Amino acid sequence: MYEDDDNNESLPIPRRSLVNRIVNHFGSDTEDSPFESRPSRIVLNNSHSSDSGVDEYIQTPVQLIALYEKTVELASKNKINAQNAFHFSFVDRLPEILDIIAFDDKLDVSSDDYHEPNFVKAGSVIDTSAKIYGYRVDALYSETQKLNGTMQQNDD
Repeated sequence: MYEDDDNNESLPIPRRSLVNRIVNHFGSDTEDSPFESRPSRIVLNNSHSSDSGVDEYIQTPVQLIALYEKTVELASKNKINAQNAFHFSFVDRLPEILDIIAFDDKLDVSSDDYHEPNFVKAGSVIDTSAKIYGYRVDALYSETQKLNGTMQQNDD
């Protein structure tokens, strides 16, 4: 509710139309994007080791593709686990990676035709991201259980 200056009475907040809203494939490059509204807590709490092979300051699409290829390769070889899951920025960069990998060369500049995304590549990205996220959850669960055990020992 807000007050009208003319009548000093409370009026309902006007609705915004969703008709003209621009939707970008999987992520958004606009400032209104929820992915850019606040930094990820995981990124702020990460302690990247030099051997993780993941650059924290990835800027270009070529670097994102390299991150995708390296992370998918490590995931397929089962080299990602609960101990190193926070060393990969793959989950944090999911919207950008999906835009590049799933929509590569899908818009023909010469025509106005829109081609569907490559769902096989998008599925691969999401599958790898889910594995990493699952390992992150496992790591947090283990740490929470250790903390709980320590607190119970201190209470005794």
